[in-house]
Amino acid sequence: MGKFILCEGQIAKEPFVFVLTGIKVYTLEELGYYIYHNIETIKVEDFDSRFFQWVALELKREDLANDWKGLLEKKDGLQELVCRILRSTDYFTKLELESFGKSLEQLSTLLPVRKKKLEADQYLKYQEYVQALQLYQEIIVSDDAAQLSAKEFGNVLHNMAVIHVHNKAFELAEKEFIQAYTLNQNEESLRQYFFLLKLQKKEKDFMHGVLDQDLSEEKVKAYIDALQEYSDAAEQTKDYKKIIELPVLKETGKVGEYYYTIDTMIFKWKQQYKRGMEQG
Repeated sequence: MGKFILCEGQIAKEPFVFVLTGIKVYTLEELGYYIYHNIETIKVEDFDSRFFQWVALELKREDLANDWKGLLEKKDGLQELVCRILRSTDYFTKLELESFGKSLEQLSTLLPVRKKKLEADQYLKYQEYVQALQLYQEIIVSDDAAQLSAKEFGNVLHNMAVIHVHNKAFELAEKEFIQAYTLNQNEESLRQYFFLLKLQKKEKDFMHGVLDQDLSEEKVKAYIDALQEYSDAAEQTKDYKKIIELPVLKETGKVGEYYYTIDTMIFKWKQQYKRGMEQG
C-alpha cells in the first residue's frame, strides 16, 4: 500500500482486489487507507457481493458485512458506506475524517461533466486507455462541454493526446497537444507538442511551430536541451542501439521495430515528466 499500516484485526488469506487499480487489500485498515487515498475511483460497483463475502469470510466480520449491505440502497448510500468503513478502522484521526468528509461533499456537488472528466482522469492515471479515451470523447462532443472552462477543455485534449501517443497516433496527438495549449496555456502541452515533432524528426514542422508560437531562442534551446538530457539518459540503457538506428529501421521497412523503439522512448519521457502528462 505504500505506507506502513498497523493492523489490529484479521488479516485475510485472500485479498480483495479493486478492479480499476489492481490494488490488493488484506485488512480492514488497508481497505480504509485505499478508500481514503483513492476516493475519486470508488464506485457503487466496487461493493458487490464479492466485497461483502470477503468482509464476512476473510476478515471474519459478518457483523460489518451485514451492517454495510443495506447502506447502498439509501440515498447517498455510497458516501455513508465509505465513511462508515473509515470510521470502523480506528486508523484515521478526527481531522483526517473531517477532511475526507469535505472531499466527499465537494465531489457530490460537481457538475456531471466534471465528474465524467474526473473519472476519465482516473482511468488514464491507471493506464486504462480505452475507457479513458471513450469518456474524453463523450465529453468533447457533448452539449455539457460548454460548462467546462477553456483550461479544463484544453486539459481534456491534452490527456487525449497522451493516449494517442501511447497508441502511436502521433499526428492526431500533435494536433491535440497544440489545440490543448491554445486553450489551457499550459507549458507542458506546448513542450510535449515540440517533443513529439522532434521525436519523429519533423524538423520543418518544428521550425514552423517555433515561428507560429513566436518562441524565444532561450525556450527553443531549453526544449532541445531537455531532449538531449533524455537522449543521454537513454544511452545508459540496453535499448540505446535501437534508438540510434531508428532512421535505418524506417528506411528498410521494419515498421514494427520502428514504432516499438519510439514507444519505448515515449515511455521514458512519461516517467521524466509524469506530473505534466495528466492535466487536471
